Amino acid sequence: MSNVILDVSNLRVEFYINRELNKIAVDGISFQLKRGDILGIVGESGSGKSVTSLAIMGLLQRSGKIALDSQIRYYLTQQEYIETTKLNSKEWTQYRGKKIAMIFQEPMSSFNPLYTIGYQLLEVIELHQTLNKKEAKKKAVELLQSVKVLEDDITLEKKYFSEKIKTKKLRFKSKNNLEHRQIQSYIKKQKETFLQRYPHELSGGQLQRVMIAMAISCKPDILIADEPTTALDVTVQKTILKLLLGLCKQNNISMIFISHDLGVINEVADKILVMYRGKIVERGEKDQILYHPKHDYTKGLIACLPPLKNKIDRLPIISNFSSDKQTVDLFKQKKLIDRIISNKEIQDREKDVIDKKVLLSVKNLTVELNKATILNNITFEVYTGETLGLVGESGCGKSTLSKTILKLLEAKQGSILFDKYEILKFPDNSNFLRKLRKDIQIIFQNPYNSLNPRLTIGQTIMEPMIIHKTEKKYTKRKEIVETLLKLVGLEETSFERYPHEFSGGQRQRICIARALALNPRFIICDESVSALDVSVQAQILNLLKEIQQKFKLTCIFISHDLSVTRFMSDRIMVMRKGEIIELGTAEEIVNTPKIKYTKELLDSVPQFSKNK
Repeated sequence: MSNVILDVSNLRVEFYINRELNKIAVDGISFQLKRGDILGIVGESGSGKSVTSLAIMGLLQRSGKIALDSQIRYYLTQQEYIETTKLNSKEWTQYRGKKIAMIFQEPMSSFNPLYTIGYQLLEVIELHQTLNKKEAKKKAVELLQSVKVLEDDITLEKKYFSEKIKTKKLRFKSKNNLEHRQIQSYIKKQKETFLQRYPHELSGGQLQRVMIAMAISCKPDILIADEPTTALDVTVQKTILKLLLGLCKQNNISMIFISHDLGVINEVADKILVMYRGKIVERGEKDQILYHPKHDYTKGLIACLPPLKNKIDRLPIISNFSSDKQTVDLFKQKKLIDRIISNKEIQDREKDVIDKKVLLSVKNLTVELNKATILNNITFEVYTGETLGLVGESGCGKSTLSKTILKLLEAKQGSILFDKYEILKFPDNSNFLRKLRKDIQIIFQNPYNSLNPRLTIGQTIMEPMIIHKTEKKYTKRKEIVETLLKLVGLEETSFERYPHEFSGGQRQRICIARALALNPRFIICDESVSALDVSVQAQILNLLKEIQQKFKLTCIFISHDLSVTRFMSDRIMVMRKGEIIELGTAEEIVNTPKIKYTKELLDSVPQFSKNK
């Protein structure tokens, strides 16, 4: 135990349901974390990963109970340890945040919206360190600069001179005392301004960096990162992962990194635990788990990742690797996937798509919000039956473009032709636009916010038919809903149930069924799989592809992940800062990108060779 900092033994966590302990979330797991190591814990939602981290932190809800024979030992020295399961709430304050810290999954939900970033960061520093207000504020600024969410002093000084040149107020060719004081005043003001910002004024990536700053503020011995990059762009994700690794190495911090994505785990971990239904089903060194997995569940998780370099017709799912299929060899491509699509088939498909008529034509589209240009001179076409992929970082204008096509946002200038009809010319309340919207549907990113919690699933899918008066008889509408539920892989009994009774993947299936209720010709999928586990993501991607082919739908598939977009798309369009910077076939964009930014997006996709 000389090198062990955390020893978890026979951890069993149960939850009270109807006043009885009958929900086992973690079922007798044991593992050790060594000093300076990074341990990856991987598994789907509901596998027990987050409950394990909350148990280690002493943050379980009141309904959660750790079994009496479970042990969690935090080693202060080689011989001295603390049994954390026996600590009360007051005793925990000596260790939580100071010795064992945590980065939570959703940064927007982890900050109090009523308090500034500076107030919340200072609160953590002052709680655990004997610093006065001035020293704590200086420490807070240093932390924000260390995680690169706030510019360092040299960059701020350059920014000062840049602004002076723009406003033609630079009077001093060299720094004298007056200029030096002005620079220091400017730098101080920039720092103060950032500390006074509220959570809603920062992006998801910026908030995640602030949360990392909080977690490392006391230089803890153990850092638990629970899905810290799940909802982030691949470029931001890469930066956050690099930042975490650097901080852990610099401060000799041991880390538990939790994720459902083995590609991300490959970037950070030394050892890996694979969890399934509250148990550890496989453990070992990173290379052994990723390249020579023994358990079928691990094989399934790896197979669910869309490959970036090969075009395939269908993704494997977890059930393909069940225990009754012991002969599956993950690393023989013909068994890994249904079929790799040949170059000739890809070329024939590309020719077939381009030979068809243009269904959507966008020309010189410009959109402004609050006097800021969000979309600048956008021009592209979508052919009938084609899936056009749209990739780019958050804030590049992807969702704005989709909303403008649906005329949910007004355009400053430009043209949007759908089947030769100019969408932008029709007023919002026109009958023609109302009829046109039957042909154009959208599947939103968040399946939890997309469904009305007061409506049953049957009512939710029926609603578009009622609004557009496509079916007058209830019996006919119900028949269509039951057919759609079956089509998306849900039971007919789902008709009378409510959204809260379904998982995220099931809710996204319901959203797909609702989008199909009006028999549309065109569907926009706006980040419709980014919040899902890789296994559920594979199922939804397969479903979308099957439906697109079956109904001959034309699609725009929006994502920040090029591997997912490549699987779905015939052509790919890359956006940056409101402009289209590259457009080509999926093969061209992935294999021979012309623009540096596209290459950076490709390099940021967490990948590992499955046939090492």
